[in-house]
Amino acid sequence: MLYNETTLFIFYTRMSTEKNTSQEFAVLLGDEFLEEIQKRKSKESQVVVTQKRVHERPTVTWWKRDQDGQRIYTNKRRKCGSRKKVSSADVSTPSSSFLTPGPCSSIRTTYQDSDFDIQRLEDILQESLDVQDRDDQQPSFSSWSHRRVGVTQRWQQARPQNLDNLLAAECVSKMTCNHCGSGEAVIRCRECMPLEWFCADCDGLIHKHQVMHNRQNIVNGFYQSMAPTQRVIFDNGKYSICEQVCFLPTAFPQRICSCDPVDVAVSAGRSIILVCINGRYDLHVPVLTCNHCNKQWAPEVKGLSMKTTAPGMSRQAFTAMLDQRTKYYGRIGKVNPDAFQMSFLQFAYCKFEESQQLGMERFVCPACAPEMVAVAVDGNKKLYRFQKTNQAEEPAFFDGVFLAKDSEVASFVEEVRGAVKSTAGKAMCGDSHWTAARETSRQANKLDEEGVEIAVCRHGFLLKGLNMYRGEIFAYPMYLQKEFQSATFLAMDVTCRYLPYLEKVADVLDHLHPLQEMKHCLSVMHAKAHNTKCEILWSARNQEGAGTTLGEEVEQVNSFLSRCALTTKYMTKSVRTDMLTVHAMGWNERKKDTLHMALSTRFKKTVEQTLEVTEGLKKMQDQFLCSDDMLEQWVVDVKQWASSGSTSVSTGDVRGLQISIEDLFVGIRHMKHYLYRQNDRNKTRQRVTQKIAKQKKRLLDNIQKYNQVSDHDTLDAAAVVQKLANNIAESMIWPWQEHNTGTVDILTKKKVYDQKMLVSRLEEEKQILFKEMMQHCMYLKDSVNTVQSLIASTQSERSLNGLSEEGSKGLICLLKKRRKELRQKQQTVAMSYRAAIGPGPWLVEEEEADEQMDWQHDSSSDDGDDDDDDEDLASL
Repeated sequence: MLYNETTLFIFYTRMSTEKNTSQEFAVLLGDEFLEEIQKRKSKESQVVVTQKRVHERPTVTWWKRDQDGQRIYTNKRRKCGSRKKVSSADVSTPSSSFLTPGPCSSIRTTYQDSDFDIQRLEDILQESLDVQDRDDQQPSFSSWSHRRVGVTQRWQQARPQNLDNLLAAECVSKMTCNHCGSGEAVIRCRECMPLEWFCADCDGLIHKHQVMHNRQNIVNGFYQSMAPTQRVIFDNGKYSICEQVCFLPTAFPQRICSCDPVDVAVSAGRSIILVCINGRYDLHVPVLTCNHCNKQWAPEVKGLSMKTTAPGMSRQAFTAMLDQRTKYYGRIGKVNPDAFQMSFLQFAYCKFEESQQLGMERFVCPACAPEMVAVAVDGNKKLYRFQKTNQAEEPAFFDGVFLAKDSEVASFVEEVRGAVKSTAGKAMCGDSHWTAARETSRQANKLDEEGVEIAVCRHGFLLKGLNMYRGEIFAYPMYLQKEFQSATFLAMDVTCRYLPYLEKVADVLDHLHPLQEMKHCLSVMHAKAHNTKCEILWSARNQEGAGTTLGEEVEQVNSFLSRCALTTKYMTKSVRTDMLTVHAMGWNERKKDTLHMALSTRFKKTVEQTLEVTEGLKKMQDQFLCSDDMLEQWVVDVKQWASSGSTSVSTGDVRGLQISIEDLFVGIRHMKHYLYRQNDRNKTRQRVTQKIAKQKKRLLDNIQKYNQVSDHDTLDAAAVVQKLANNIAESMIWPWQEHNTGTVDILTKKKVYDQKMLVSRLEEEKQILFKEMMQHCMYLKDSVNTVQSLIASTQSERSLNGLSEEGSKGLICLLKKRRKELRQKQQTVAMSYRAAIGPGPWLVEEEEADEQMDWQHDSSSDDGDDDDDDEDLASL
């Protein structure tokens, strides 16, 4: 192999300009180059070799470089077929003055290289490349994973300190006003930092014009938020809160008339609601009035700044809105979505731990504890999550809090599937198929979680949930039933098929025997999509002791949780679990705040509806000449008819048509019922709608065929279509199902039976509501006692709770605040229930009246308790 001076110099130039090459390496390579040149010159003086000019293409490629020595890449487009060979004359050659490092001027003189020298040069160059490769050896994914692990560990280590700081921030101590320097500070305004503490007088002077500031007072020994229309006054030796008028912050004109501006006074005009990112403000429009000429001025709509920008559901939309507001107000910088999300989840989990310190139960219904009437279980297939690859698996903060741990659910499913042999295929109700639940199911290809299965009480409280990985198999509701086996009823959409499977599993697994003691029922609206006989046997409306429990409370919750599906399907597993748990806790908190109003309204409506339905039943008895004894017999007849099989004697093709008609009718009802409940895409709904149209056409064709071959039982196609269009509100009894033992057909008996069942359930509902009201009151009373014991334990064991001194004081302040809120809630609940029950002959025991007096006594003694707590707090 031949190398010349140009070649060696190009190698030197190339390596000396490579990135991360040190100056010592350049000096070493230069010495090697000079030593090699001297050896070749000594050989040339001894041996003269005549060589022919080589016309081959040079092996040197010239690269363009910038002033820093970096290579410049150029992409030149060439047409297909236009590429031509490049001759040696086309290669640009640099000047000899630049290439020649010494007095030698011949750049085309070639030398016979020895293998040893070439190998040395290649070793040097390879060693330099290995050094650079070792520097850049760590891949980006590995370093990112290590950083994520480090961040997670640091967050986890800082979590106890974060909780302690969160509680310490609630500690109330005596402060002096930062503005006058003498008054006792009773108001804190975080928007006036660092001068955040105000006395009553300074607050009135400064915040009279700063109505948008969010203030807090410490009159009761803890931080309590104040509306802009409230102020603190000192009267008769104690502080109290009174109302004041606040003006809408807007620009005033310099003059409203030609009179002296001193004569202009500001008064309150009409009330106005101001809505911004901080919520709603109830203010008044300022009115300027001249006392000399009585001219007035008030701001108009065009003078008010109105904004329509609102945050979206996703974090990207919310942070983008915040970035827009930052830019709008002249600030720079952007909000990091990842850091924003991590901080929010950390804050949410710290608040959850704080609520546990306060004795709060997030997933317990106050009216259903300790005796629950019914729990409803159903799946939500809209809350699926797309399969993600190359994502770091981080543990969720709320793992196992609302959604059960996947490992526990998977082990239970494997236990059930290993104990009994599952039957493949869809669930059957009579001769109709149900796709909502089955014993086995395939796993979707592009999804990780295919949805969630949730359990809800009859008041709409979220109790528990789990992730579905194989569709709505029966093992999932069985796991939730195991968690709430103390409830009286279990409501499902396929109870008629689930109960036989439960019996089969309980016969093998002994620890599941208690599940058979629960009563089962179909949710009311789902029962309408079942066979008529199945509806009579299993509908919640026909179960003794269920009251007016609908079993459809899951649908109400699903309508809320399905809104989260727009963003949760793109999240990671841990973030999805955390966000669903946060939304579930928020839902339960709103339900808990309005529970007393819901129960009171429900009781009033039950009493009114009982009178109306009872009167309607009497009218039906008069219409059909049905006495009370005959009514009881009709109820027995309907139950026997539902329990018996088909009474038709048709055989052959006629019976096949009957089965097909029943199957198609119930199948169309089922698809219409779940059209919007299980499908979140228009394309999927379109396919289902097309299938409904095809099934409806088949139904009408089968009805026509049946009328042609049947001798005595004929069907009215228009009546069947009308039944399908009535949103499954009416039951369908086919002619071949009827057996008339007298002059009254089974359809008439069923109408009277439904009215009788409704009257019975309403009577039961009143008793159930009494019990739930009592349980709600007892729950609040027990919560007050729990908080009181927590205050005592925190004061006595403050060094053992892992909190600092300030954190313990802040925890005591929060416990005092919660105790006051619970006692106020007791009074509100008692007044609401008393107003709902009224003076009628209801189940009001004297013990309840005594408890009510105890509540009022406890509430009246709040001040004394607060004083004792202040002394205890000061002793800390």
